[in-house]
Amino acid sequence: MRVFSDLILNTRDPVYLQLVRYVHLQICRGVLRDGDALPSRRELAVLLGINPNTAQKAYKALEEEGIMHTAVSYTHLT
Repeated sequence: MRVFSDLILNTRDPVYLQLVRYVHLQICRGVLRDGDALPSRRELAVLLGINPNTAQKAYKALEEEGIMHTAVSYTHLT
């Protein structure tokens, strides 16, 4: 999975907001589509070297926006 591999985090904005913006941008670019799987919260934290709680906060924000939903073991765009 190459999603998030090109994300460069900055130090001025909250990391979870950067993740949310990144997902929005990838959807607009057509990189992410309905039904695509995203890394788990833990996988994302390891991939980006961030706290798993930060990944959780970003995914929760995306769920609240109706952008994605999580199943028992998978995270998908809706």
